[in-house]
Amino acid sequence: MKPRILILYYSFTQQTRRVAEAMAEEFSALDCDAELCEIEFLDQRYRIELPFRPVGRKLFRWLLPQVTGKTGEVRVPEGVCSQDYDLICLGSPTWWLNPAMPVVSFLKSPAAGQLLKNRRFAVFTACRKMWWNNMRRVKKLARKQGGTFIDGAAFCFRGNDIQSALSFISYMKNDANLERFWGVKIYEFGIPPEGIARAKEFARELAVRLMSPSEANTEDVS
Repeated sequence: MKPRILILYYSFTQQTRRVAEAMAEEFSALDCDAELCEIEFLDQRYRIELPFRPVGRKLFRWLLPQVTGKTGEVRVPEGVCSQDYDLICLGSPTWWLNPAMPVVSFLKSPAAGQLLKNRRFAVFTACRKMWWNNMRRVKKLARKQGGTFIDGAAFCFRGNDIQSALSFISYMKNDANLERFWGVKIYEFGIPPEGIARAKEFARELAVRLMSPSEANTEDVS
């Protein structure tokens, strides 16, 4: 029987989605039954859309609820949480050093307990640079819901902190990739091709573990 894998994620700028789709493609190529599922963020109190203007005021309005772990209304497709999966891959962008509010909202919900209890999960993050706390919190919340963590990976944008920040602000403000911002040449926003290739490699590593009885149930305690 083919291993059943759910890739559950939230994506605002579509970078986490690109990683999720690359992983699903690789899982399918390895004869796994991979299902993509996106968390919908429905809460009008925290509505966001591109272009993000004025950038500063809108970004900082998010700061307090985001870093304090506030939750909002979310939705996943009906029936997903009652299905039986061999592995659940949880994907979140990094917002203010933390997992995105829609991901936290789902992981704190009863539906997450139904989905994750006694099941293995992996975590992947899309980020500019500082992804560690994002992954740590997703692992902690998913474990609290009864899941068993087996592996994680981060997929980062090009450039150092300052370079990637300029690319991020430019993209949020213009909803487009520009060559220059504030007169400075900037990198293209998003996960580069080598990051997408690494996402496929990560999926391949997970699939190998699923198909190896000696490793499939080994928990990563980090």
